[in-house]
Amino acid sequence: MIKNKDMTQIIITLNNKEEEIFVETFLNRMKISFEKDEDDFELTEEMTEAIQTALKQDRSQYVDGKEPLKRIREKYGL
Repeated sequence: MIKNKDMTQIIITLNNKEEEIFVETFLNRMKISFEKDEDDFELTEEMTEAIQTALKQDRSQYVDGKEPLKRIREKYGL
């Protein structure tokens, strides 16, 4: 959704990320202010498959997000 506070509200429905990037770039270059409505987010089929695969993994092998960073810091002295 694109809104201009002083003008009319325009709603643009985009089909994919490529279109979204194009429209954002165009509006930015034209110096047109806009707001993105992030409430309409939908998972792609690829995202859904990745989530399903992750849910099927063995929980005993789980490592939280901070653990790999801790290991890298220890190994390389960062």
